[in-house]
Amino acid sequence: MTQKVRLPSPFKLVTYDTIDSTNEEAKRLARDGVPSGVVVWAKEQTSGIGRRGRKWISEIGNLYFSILLRPDCSAFKAMQLSFLASLCMAENIKDVLPDTAIVNCKWPNDVLVEERKISGILLETQTLPQGDIDWLVIGIGLNIKSFPEDLEFPATSLTHEGAKNDICAEIMLELFSHRFLSNYKIWKEMGFEPIRKAWLCRVAWIGEKITVRLEHETLVGKFKALDKDGALILLDNGDERRITAGDIFV
Repeated sequence: MTQKVRLPSPFKLVTYDTIDSTNEEAKRLARDGVPSGVVVWAKEQTSGIGRRGRKWISEIGNLYFSILLRPDCSAFKAMQLSFLASLCMAENIKDVLPDTAIVNCKWPNDVLVEERKISGILLETQTLPQGDIDWLVIGIGLNIKSFPEDLEFPATSLTHEGAKNDICAEIMLELFSHRFLSNYKIWKEMGFEPIRKAWLCRVAWIGEKITVRLEHETLVGKFKALDKDGALILLDNGDERRITAGDIFV
């Protein structure tokens, strides 16, 4: 029996058994003028997409949803919401796993358990001519019952890491919506710094040697810091590099 999902206002839930992609549907709704706060949730995706166009394997039993927002800010500032979303998901994951589980945020917007990927986040935006956001879609996938094998980066799921059998997509969606709304209000009223500080308490590999893959080059250096805007500061042969997009590995 499916548990009824109750989201806090102003969120409004749109549910599908199967859809191409929750992000694609949220973008379609955004272009049709649907207001902020719609949450698109599907039990299965046939064309789920992760960052950089990668396929997101979307089996039944996991959680796939997208949030449509109209945050009334610049596109640059809106990117901070990826940190907010990953922080909320990380804290919810921590709440449902055994106390010994190590849950981290991986820059810029993944969540790891024991250094294995359990959740990914994809932001897509449409900007107005003056550069402000018309709409923002935050797409989130969480491995609950299963996870893909043979990926470049190891994956895991809540069940595999010891979550109770009754933990399901409905529960995790409710938990996330409440935590996200609370932190979204903090972000709107106080800016990025409180979110940044909380995210840094969960960040993976800061202070360690990492590999950063950019679109046209690969860098190796020390993950020195996260700047006030969310960029990764890499110490590379004594020089600091400010990186705003990329994939990191150890």
